[in-house]
Formats: sequence, C-alpha cells, structure tokens
Amino acid sequence: MTFFADFVKLRSLGLWSFLLAATPLASTGCIVVDEDGRHDDHHQHDDWDDEDDEDNNAPPPPTDEPRRVAIDTDAVLSSEPGEGVGIFVEYAAGGTWKLWTTCDTNSSKVVCSFDLYASVDTSSELFDIVGTDLEKTDATRLVDEGIAYLHAETGSDIDAMTFTTTEGAIVRLEAYLDGVQEPRYVYWFGDGILHEGAPSNPLDFEPTSP
Repeated sequence: MTFFADFVKLRSLGLWSFLLAATPLASTGCIVVDEDGRHDDHHQHDDWDDEDDEDNNAPPPPTDEPRRVAIDTDAVLSSEPGEGVGIFVEYAAGGTWKLWTTCDTNSSKVVCSFDLYASVDTSSELFDIVGTDLEKTDATRLVDEGIAYLHAETGSDIDAMTFTTTEGAIVRLEAYLDGVQEPRYVYWFGDGILHEGAPSNPLDFEPTSP
C-alpha cells in the first residue's frame, strides 16, 4: 500500500486562523490511495503490508514501542475538510501544540471517531487545553496530570485541540480511529519533510527548537 499526501500543504503560521475558517481551501484534501489509485476506506483498518508493493515505498508496520521523531517548530499544515482522513500534529515556538483531525466524509458519507491522547514526561508541564470548532459530540479535557485528551466526531469539518507545554518538551501522541490504533493517518513536518504515517503508536515528538 502506498500513501500519498499531495494535498497536505505546509502553510505559514500566520495563516492558521484562515485555515479554520468556513471558506474551503484551494487544495483538494488529504487523500490516501493504494497503488491502483483506489481510495482507502478507513473503516477497513487494513494492516500495513508492503509485500505487494513493487516500489517498496510503503512505510514499515508500526510498533507498540514508542519511537522518537523530530517535529519542525512553527510548521503548519493544511488539508481540506471532508476529503481525507488525517491526524495532524503541529508545534509552535514557546510551547504551543495543535492536534487537528479531518475525515473522508464527503466520499464515505460517515464520520470518523478519533480519540487522541497527548502527554509529557514528569519533568515537563502540560496546561491550557482548548478545543476549537468542536461540536456537542466532541470533547477535550485533562484526563490525568500531564495528559490531554481529544475526542472528535469529525465529518466534513476540522476538529482541533491546542495545549501548552514546557518549551521544547517531548510530547507523546497515542492515536485511535473508531477505537482502533491508527498511526498510519498521522501527519507532521520534521526536518523539512512531510511525514505520512507514524512508525509507532504511541509516538514521541521532539521539537527542532523550543
């Protein structure tokens, strides 16, 4: 299975308020397709498998042992709501994190049920949890000291959570879609590269600068 994110774009941090506006973006969304060009139904929860991938471009199967990856400070992503399944991770200088989600509702006609947990180690702090564009079925809260939780029923919209940590803190993300661990839909920019799919779940993000 090959993963493409041609329509996941790097945007300037100053454009974030525009990205969350109701006006659709010019891009056509984050789309996951297989090597035959078919859309991947997120409800199938297929395992990663590169045995039939002639180009060997598929990511390796994720592990349960947390891996550490770099996340570029002040890098912001954009993706059109409703056009593809995505869990997006961003970090801004000073300690502000943003997690946001999209679904493929425009084509699948169903919503994606996300459960995201973000945590810091005991030497760091996590606070100021704020939900953005959430509906009655969505929720954010501090579930334990140092752990932020987002439940999002995402359709043709964007659901987001921001929180603040100690500057430069390493944040661990554990992601679930429809109750199943789904690291393959996690997107972030690290070392100037768009990463499509996490190598582990949980996954540890280390900012490139505080």
